[in-house]
Amino acid sequence: MAKDTYHHLKEDKKGKVLTILKRLFQEKPFQEVTVKEIVEELDIARGSFYQYFEDLEDAYFTVLDSEVTDIHMLFMHILHKKKGNLEATLLEYGEQLSKILFQKDTYAIYRNRYLYWNDSLNQKWKKNHQDQTQIFTKVKDNNSIELEKMFYLQGVIHALIKRNFQENWSKQEFLKKFKLHIYWVMKGVDNNGNG
Repeated sequence: MAKDTYHHLKEDKKGKVLTILKRLFQEKPFQEVTVKEIVEELDIARGSFYQYFEDLEDAYFTVLDSEVTDIHMLFMHILHKKKGNLEATLLEYGEQLSKILFQKDTYAIYRNRYLYWNDSLNQKWKKNHQDQTQIFTKVKDNNSIELEKMFYLQGVIHALIKRNFQENWSKQEFLKKFKLHIYWVMKGVDNNGNG
């Protein structure tokens, strides 16, 4: 998480920092961005960067926290709204994801997040976002089988999102494939439904 020094910056300065970070993480994967280029773009001393952020990952997570929707929280919100109806939840979730992932100003951030996320980033993310990583705690407390269902669905959906960016699908193509996969999840892969 960004340090207090960053959070106490004047809004225009904080906005400039976030704008530069957002642009750099849109243009290339996290692994290709350097602290050197960030401080050069911001025209600040390297030490100032470390007054704002612990490290490069911290700067990246600040952009993610600011610019992307927590899709796990979104799923749980829809599940609650649909009173536990999993099929209705998944269908609305697909509609919402298709809107979120294809927003012009954040598309590249999502693309780089899903194509270049690695175990090191994942571990640090979990450490810094423990409240978000415990999203399924309520499900786990109630029923471990239900927790396994959640992890299964998470795997299916994350794979679809990654393929979306790997294969450059359109919004309509993503939604069509999402509905087909959800049909298979709900009815079985032996069914020949078109979603």
